[in-house]
Amino acid sequence: MPSPTREHEIPLRIIQNQPALAPVLLESLGFEVPHHTEAINTLSALTNCDPKELNSDGAVLLRDGPRHVLAIVVERQNSTSKEKRLSWPAYLVNLHTRLKCPAVLVVLCPTDSLAKWCAAPISIGHPGFELSPLTIGPSDMPVVETAEQARMLPELAMLSARAHGNTRPRALNALVEALDATADEHRVFYYDYVLAGLNEAARKELEGLMAVDTYEWQSDFARKYVGLGREEGREEGREEGHTEEAARNVLLFLDARGLTVTDEVRQRIESCTDLDTLHTWVRRSATVDRAEALFD
Repeated sequence: MPSPTREHEIPLRIIQNQPALAPVLLESLGFEVPHHTEAINTLSALTNCDPKELNSDGAVLLRDGPRHVLAIVVERQNSTSKEKRLSWPAYLVNLHTRLKCPAVLVVLCPTDSLAKWCAAPISIGHPGFELSPLTIGPSDMPVVETAEQARMLPELAMLSARAHGNTRPRALNALVEALDATADEHRVFYYDYVLAGLNEAARKELEGLMAVDTYEWQSDFARKYVGLGREEGREEGREEGHTEEAARNVLLFLDARGLTVTDEVRQRIESCTDLDTLHTWVRRSATVDRAEALFD
């Protein structure tokens, strides 16, 4: 089809000078134009005049050889935010324009109610231009319960344990396998993240699974984190027991000698965590004429 000659071209000036023309053209296409009191020109430059950097939480590109087949925008949403939802269509349009392939949005939510809120369609106004975010709440999170899958996808196993660990103990077993296959710099963070989302019974179950004498670790995780942490905990417990015993001895000596121990003195003795200081107070408690003299 030949391109139109200049005499058949629509002068740009007509559109610019007659803002009311646009809604009339829309009505001619069967578009229902909302009630309005005026039509005015706005900036035709469609880039943001107040530049705002749009950054998603993550973006993934799927390729088939050299061909781009799908771009995935990943968002982590922890609360309702109308402002955030307004930016999601721009994420997809910009990524689609840059990579020249289909683009989808996936929103991860900590609760099912928030996932439902985020999944509500976002209407741009143009016919058929409506974005329905793909959302994943706890109920939709895939369950990982096998060692093979956990070692292959440790991050998914971590999210699975957080979402399902309270009701599916095998998800916790899978988490242990996942942690053992995870890079050193991520293990502690993943473990703490899951632990914070579990109820008391599930936390105790996971802590038991993490014990050095319960699980045969395939990597150096036990030596670098679990083993060291538990040994430090045992040492800390022994030290705490010694200080508590020394504090009790100070108070017993003072009481046996009939010396008055005020609440302030008792609190200072019981809150002391330095074993050498407590041993000094034990010796002094046999000779001082008042409890406050311990601290001279």
